[in-house]
Amino acid sequence: MPVAASSSPTGEILAPVILREALTNESCLVARADGTLENYAISKPASDSVSVMRSADGGRTWSEPMIAFPLPGRAYYALQVLLAADGALHAVVHISGEGDGGYRGRLYEVYHFSCLAGAVTWSKARKIVPGYVGSIRGFIQLQRSNRLLLAVGRANPARATPPQSGPDFGWNDTHVYFSDDQGATWQASPDVLSLELKSRNTTRYGAIEPVLMELRDGRVWMLVRDRQGYLLQSFSNDGARWSPLSATDLISSDSPAALLRLRDGRIVILFNSCQNGSDPHSYAMGGREVLHAAISNDDGQTWHGFREVFREALGPLRGDRGTAYASLVENSEGKIIVVSGQGEGRRALFALDPRWLEARSARDELGGSSLAWTNYGGSGLHVITRDDGTRALALPFKKSVPQAALWNFPMTASGELRVRVQVPAVASDLLFSLTDHFNRIDDTQAAMHSVFSLTASAIGLSKDDRAHDVVLRWFEVVGAGLRNVVLNVECEGRSYGPFAAQRPARFGVNYFRVEISGASGDGQVLLSETSFQAR
Repeated sequence: MPVAASSSPTGEILAPVILREALTNESCLVARADGTLENYAISKPASDSVSVMRSADGGRTWSEPMIAFPLPGRAYYALQVLLAADGALHAVVHISGEGDGGYRGRLYEVYHFSCLAGAVTWSKARKIVPGYVGSIRGFIQLQRSNRLLLAVGRANPARATPPQSGPDFGWNDTHVYFSDDQGATWQASPDVLSLELKSRNTTRYGAIEPVLMELRDGRVWMLVRDRQGYLLQSFSNDGARWSPLSATDLISSDSPAALLRLRDGRIVILFNSCQNGSDPHSYAMGGREVLHAAISNDDGQTWHGFREVFREALGPLRGDRGTAYASLVENSEGKIIVVSGQGEGRRALFALDPRWLEARSARDELGGSSLAWTNYGGSGLHVITRDDGTRALALPFKKSVPQAALWNFPMTASGELRVRVQVPAVASDLLFSLTDHFNRIDDTQAAMHSVFSLTASAIGLSKDDRAHDVVLRWFEVVGAGLRNVVLNVECEGRSYGPFAAQRPARFGVNYFRVEISGASGDGQVLLSETSFQAR
């Protein structure tokens, strides 16, 4: 998890480090050719202009925000800014209003602004998307053609309420707009991407908040927010015509992704790989408590990492909240600089090294805090120091009160996890789970939806208040065109298994969950020497 920044340069950063609080929701980062980083955001509370603050040292320190350009009305949060190949800046912002063609009389229309290379004055606003547009996430320039490409979720007023019969596509579709004259004129793709909603919920957004990435073979890849547990995708050869939406293997709550091409060609994705089995209609259909990052060396064919890079420090809150709506750039030192989060106290600028996402091992040194473990939805998780000076993570429990702890490590289909466990006699049976997504501690169905879930008694772990060494080894089995994962367990030198996966795991597992549902009295489970190694 991100820690507070020190005075060292970003070149010394490996794991995520928080640099400072972010300006506001949905900020956007730009990396200039000279190494300067810029952070653009809607000026709050006035909402009548776009502000910018700058960093000349790779993101370590930032200037005070100043007005970049005024707006022809009031904005909410949504904006995107990009640096074009000719050095010009282009920005898209949605401006609020009232009238027909929007959502229940409300408008959020998209306006385009530009600033020529070397200039400081921005152009006047040019409206390019009428009606109601939600958060703007997909705005890029294609390298091969210099075409500007904008993808947005746009409201369909006729679908503001659910249909009486037949399929429900929500009240938004994804539309794509493109310009071949640097934003002077724009055309709309004839392909409107719709998403049929497969389940009932109070929210009916449909296909919204697309992000874009130009692939090495010239195709354009689009990822679209969906509420059914996975990101959706579409492809285009030129940005003008698009394939129908289809599911990816990337587990996600009802939240948008963010993409970045590094200078060495790798792709980094940020997304909320969160689910909530006991409350499928929870906020964002799975939650936004944690932001994850993965990296690909082959243009998205395979992914590594799936690491927690930003976690919501505060407790539950009504309204938009969490760690979503990220923007990221690469600084001159090769570090990834990210701005993300929603709501006061939930937003931050932070940095990490892409090498950390490629790591094949991890070890929890505890370090005097419990930051490596999540306890969202629970309480009381803390680190203790034993009489011999060693540390342990204390998972407290009370009679009939569920409690759990969750540890994230690099995703792998074959690996080994070691942990020393000390369980008091008053404890009920523990559950050990390995899975491929984040879940809240109060998710009572987390074990059911995990890839593996075993009771402590099934692997011979005694409740005798002594420390026991447990080793979990999982490996991928490929046969008859199918890929699956099998688990073997070793406890105090005795072997148990193999245990079959409860469900397939596309990329492997990246979370270890320890859960206790209650006990005959109060007490605590102690966890120490937790480590992971890919195989």
